[in-house]
Amino acid sequence: MKVLVTGADGFLGSNLIRHLLVAGHKVKALIHSDKDYDALSGLKVDKLKGDVLSPKSIDKAMAGIDAVFHLASLYKFYPWWQKKAGQIYKVNVQGTRNVLKAAKKNNIKRFIFTSSIASLGKQLGKKPSDETTVLNLKSRISHYARSKVLAENEVLSFVRQGLPAIILNPAALIGERDFKPTPTGQMIIDFLNHKLPVTFNGMIPLADVDDVARAHLVALDRGRVGERYILCNNRAYPLKELFYLVEQISGVSAPRLKIPYPLLMSFLYFDEVFSYFLKKRPLLSSSAARFFRRATVFDNSKAARELSYATTPITTSLEKAVNWYKENSYVQ
Repeated sequence: MKVLVTGADGFLGSNLIRHLLVAGHKVKALIHSDKDYDALSGLKVDKLKGDVLSPKSIDKAMAGIDAVFHLASLYKFYPWWQKKAGQIYKVNVQGTRNVLKAAKKNNIKRFIFTSSIASLGKQLGKKPSDETTVLNLKSRISHYARSKVLAENEVLSFVRQGLPAIILNPAALIGERDFKPTPTGQMIIDFLNHKLPVTFNGMIPLADVDDVARAHLVALDRGRVGERYILCNNRAYPLKELFYLVEQISGVSAPRLKIPYPLLMSFLYFDEVFSYFLKKRPLLSSSAARFFRRATVFDNSKAARELSYATTPITTSLEKAVNWYKENSYVQ
């Protein structure tokens, strides 16, 4: 099958393409910038420079394609004072709409949209969230989460128009080839470089990038049109436990000091302002801290049942990630 992968140079994209090639598919990789080719170095793919905000380049990329994996997304947390973040909505919502229009125009046989668990809500009590758990858009959520909900609405609108689309909702990814890196990967890198002096009460849902890539391949054949599938380990990990596991793997001591959440947020608000004027990356986004605070457990049984989704042990996933960061000079 001839497939198009948008966001091909990203963490998931570069891993997905490797699985697609092993499975015998012919891949066209849509890449935003020439400098992003490193993630696909040595792979036999048709690399095409393009932009999801350019309908003309998307339409060109669709020529001769049977299926589309739409991964292109702006994964970013904005500072607390930024009430409007136009770029993330342009890329994640308008960009998705452009790709959907081109797919419908070109009679694509299968459309896989990669969303996020950030678009899902939290159940009351200790019950895990599933694909039916709605996120309250009026609550204090990140622009990233809101953009993903709106993008999913676009996908479902095109499903009603006859486009055979499926939505996948992966958790924060860990593993090899996190070139850019992702916010989760950057947190691990900061840990390995002794830049995380404290911890706090928070949790993070995780998924192995190869597990998620394999589920994408299965969704190509067996995913049900119009359905969502959670791709996530069946538990969320307290940050303290996550740091302890990385300590056991790397030998780098985990932070022992736990900071109260209100004090943490006060520091992060200040750090974001300070970082903005110094044009540097803040230690941790306040939006990310709020996400860790409200994170919950997700039920992946639907993906396990219908997409044969299986999870790699967390220690194995973390070990792959830590070793890759070390081998590729992300650790000082």
